[in-house]
Amino acid sequence: MSDPNSYSCSRCSCECPRVCFCGRVAVVLTSWTKDNPGRRFEACPIYNPVTKTRGCRCFRWLDENQTTWQKKVINQLVIERKLLKNEAEMLQKENDMLKKEAKMMKVGILQSESVEVANDKEIEGCSLVRNIVAGSFRYLFNFCTRVFVFSFCDCVVGQNS
Repeated sequence: MSDPNSYSCSRCSCECPRVCFCGRVAVVLTSWTKDNPGRRFEACPIYNPVTKTRGCRCFRWLDENQTTWQKKVINQLVIERKLLKNEAEMLQKENDMLKKEAKMMKVGILQSESVEVANDKEIEGCSLVRNIVAGSFRYLFNFCTRVFVFSFCDCVVGQNS
């Protein structure tokens, strides 16, 4: 395939780079104006965006002029492309937000699971304390009962003697 910055010489069969009037190699660009959507042209590489002019004003179209129907279809496609691009950007932002939300939910679940584990350990600890306290109360009750029984027995035995 030929270099887009070159053209065929009428004098020879080689492809020579096109040089603009100021001596620079001309650039091949695509127009996206409403009047010439998608048309390729060759122009001076120096461009002033303020005046919207090219350096030495070297310019030529590389393709044929479009019909009204072609312009209309291409312009409609350009608009649809912009709309789809905006929609894709919005969907990407929404997707990023959903990923962050899912990550936060995952962290929340992990935290709640760790709280449940801590609560289970706390419950186990409470059960252990309850068992110790209950055992202590049983021991204390048994001890007090024996003391009372022995004291009572001593009193009863002491009264009888």
